[in-house]
Amino acid sequence: MSTPETEQDSVLGRMPVLLGEREYGTVGAHTTCFAYAVATWCFLTGGYVAELVGAVQGIVCLVAGTLIGLFVTTMPLSIACQRYGLEQMDSCKPAFGQRGAQLMLIFYLINMLGWSGLILVMFGNGLHNIAEALGYQPGRWLVGVGVALGLWFSYLIVTRGVHLLKLANSIITPGLALLVAFMLYVLLYEKGWETIAAAEPLAPGPTPFINYMIAFELGIAGGISWWGGIGFLARNTRSRRNAIYPELLQLGLAGALVCCVGLFSALVVRSSDPTEWMVPIGGVFLGVLALGFVALANVTSTAVSLFASGLALRHVPGLRDMQWKRLMLLTIAPCVPFVFWPHELFDLGDAFLAYNGTMYAPIVGIVFVDFFVLRRQRLSLWAIFEGAPGGAYHYSHGFHWPALASLLLGQGLYLFLFNPITGETHALFRLMPASVAACVVPALTYWLATLVMRKAATADRNAPRHLVEPNI
Repeated sequence: MSTPETEQDSVLGRMPVLLGEREYGTVGAHTTCFAYAVATWCFLTGGYVAELVGAVQGIVCLVAGTLIGLFVTTMPLSIACQRYGLEQMDSCKPAFGQRGAQLMLIFYLINMLGWSGLILVMFGNGLHNIAEALGYQPGRWLVGVGVALGLWFSYLIVTRGVHLLKLANSIITPGLALLVAFMLYVLLYEKGWETIAAAEPLAPGPTPFINYMIAFELGIAGGISWWGGIGFLARNTRSRRNAIYPELLQLGLAGALVCCVGLFSALVVRSSDPTEWMVPIGGVFLGVLALGFVALANVTSTAVSLFASGLALRHVPGLRDMQWKRLMLLTIAPCVPFVFWPHELFDLGDAFLAYNGTMYAPIVGIVFVDFFVLRRQRLSLWAIFEGAPGGAYHYSHGFHWPALASLLLGQGLYLFLFNPITGETHALFRLMPASVAACVVPALTYWLATLVMRKAATADRNAPRHLVEPNI
């Protein structure tokens, strides 16, 4: 049975979470993943795809792309974090080394806190549009106030542990499911499928096939973007089935279908943000009710991201023993700029989505090969928490150079094939999406380099059974 002291070390820290400390059974895992998936970043992704392709092509790009990206992202992290109760950054140490995994922490925090800021801007937009629906004329300042309120509500949830997060999601999830169904019904009833299917893309490029490939790329990058929350969800589940299936079905399939709602609305209403069109189409009562549920979804999704970010910050030596409430305040601090410049930062959302593919596709491929091919799904807990130079996962000065070199190769290859800022593509982009190439090529490079070095494959078997310099 866990005590406040053990909870600080495991549930709220980096010690492996025991089965008795885990909150999520089947229902809890599905509801949390669904509430996490049905956040307005899905509507944003659908809106970005609507700029390039129509409804039918968009459905293929979003559903197939998201599931492909999520599958390769989910499998190694879900199994490792669930089996060993590990925090996500710790599960990357066998591949990248003790200090190399800390470099991943930078990418990780940018992903989690960037998404948190973006969806809190939509929370603020929702408050602004609710006020307008009720007859008020608020200024743009209300959006920033909404971001601040969303941060405060998220803080209240995460400082009370995983149990309250699970409880909040179990209450919100049924309403969210009805909300998405209602939004789809409103679109189909008011506009009709024929109108939606015939709608032209909002801002397509000159080549239809390249438009399609970029849209497919955004779908894959959207699936890979879940990399940040996979480990947190999996380590709190009680079985492998509950770690894998809810993530694939809810984050993958359900999330992609919600993206399609954003796609449809962007094509025919010219806005992927449901807070802008639910009231005009659904009426004041239903519109305001829908906006309320969207706002709640944004807050709970932000809470999951902040919780996982706080756990990741435990890797920083000075923060390992910090009180959880203080650590959460420190975690929230990078989101404060969204309070003052919500619209300016929100406009960078499509570039941020592509950034996730740039940063994470190589990591996903390397971790996949390391866990399934080289280590055959076996890790050494002793080596993960050993900070001494002689530790099995310490490698050279704490870095596993084949993994880091492969990571840089993958990121360079991604930018060579597709520039997420300008939208420019290389001729080879026609043959393979940038995220796929940036995942497969580093994975093969890492596998070959590791076989040549003959080190990582045997590190687990040679790991000592005691800790010299614990890094927790």
